[in-house]
Amino acid sequence: MKNFISAIYAGLMIAFGGAVYVSSDNKYMGSFMFSLGLLTVVLRGFDLYTGKIGYLTISKTENSQFNILKSPFYYPIIILGNFAGAWLLGTAMRCTRFAGAIVHKTEALSAAKLADKPLSIFILSMACGIMMFLAVDGYKKSKNWLFVILPVMVFIISGFEHSIANMFYFSAANAWDMKTLWYEIIMILGNGVGAIAFCACEKLKQ
Repeated sequence: MKNFISAIYAGLMIAFGGAVYVSSDNKYMGSFMFSLGLLTVVLRGFDLYTGKIGYLTISKTENSQFNILKSPFYYPIIILGNFAGAWLLGTAMRCTRFAGAIVHKTEALSAAKLADKPLSIFILSMACGIMMFLAVDGYKKSKNWLFVILPVMVFIISGFEHSIANMFYFSAANAWDMKTLWYEIIMILGNGVGAIAFCACEKLKQ
């Protein structure tokens, strides 16, 4: 339950980042402001799937904080919590005076993502997973906030697919159906494969 609540907060923070991104007319400023979401997650220690999945292969002796052995249900729990937080803000924004602008932009974003091919979505999700691992691990090792902001800006400007941010976009656009769910699963898997593979390659060179 503690991890689930923490994951809700993480999903909510990423959703705030998504909200400010779609509210900005300048994609560079929007991508910069989006990073507030991940900065808050990292500084507060919230459970974010894309920030933790890269450490799946880390042993308990190397990093007990991210040890998967603490619970076989850890990642499913935080994915559900992340979804709850992202869905909550996405749905709530539809009830505000900004609904028109936000819904219009998230509908366009969602339509573009759902019109893409599954392989393209998977590759773009892998790239985002790498950027997220670089952001979290870079800050973890350096305590420098630039290591969080720059990878976030890279994945936003490049159009890489962040599974949790997309939960917010799909919710704000009210775009959930079976195809959306299938694409979301591809994004979750892609984020995980990208982060885990990058972390594993780093371990090989040590």
